[in-house]
Amino acid sequence: MNPIRLPGLLLIGGATRNVGKTSFTTTIIRQFAIQHAIVGLKIKTLYEGDSFFHGKDRNPLEGDYLITEETDTKSTEDTSRMLAAGAQRVFKIKTKATHLAEAFAQLQREIQHDGLWICESNSLRDAVTPDLFLLIKHKQMRDMKPSAERLQRLSDQIVWTDGEQHLFNFDSIKVKDGCWFRV
Repeated sequence: MNPIRLPGLLLIGGATRNVGKTSFTTTIIRQFAIQHAIVGLKIKTLYEGDSFFHGKDRNPLEGDYLITEETDTKSTEDTSRMLAAGAQRVFKIKTKATHLAEAFAQLQREIQHDGLWICESNSLRDAVTPDLFLLIKHKQMRDMKPSAERLQRLSDQIVWTDGEQHLFNFDSIKVKDGCWFRV
């Protein structure tokens, strides 16, 4: 499958769990939501045999995918943190890997947002070419999600973390004409 170009999308991936994707994402949302309508998205892609990288799943998926909108700004869920940071709307897609493109296309049809998106996902990179794809890696961890290992070569930048802070200049990200770019 050839990925489609999706202007306005900033894709944030992680080499493994708990590398600070959401704290990284919310920092960017806070910086840009004052001037731009941003839709936040978190995608949980389920592959056969990769439960180690997803932790304990409290809500098993029934069907091929599920799209939910976050409305609570006070919970500790990653999507709630995105909404509290200033995203106009935030969604979560939980999908089987074989239905990711279909689930994302369904969300696009439902909300018809042609502005800025910020999404936490590695796997969406298979279906779309974003403005920027940033991959967060912990300096001291060697394990990688299979999706991160496979897609690392497509990242625009590796963002290193020490577990506390991201070694990244947030002022290097800009928006112009509805697209994200780095300076």
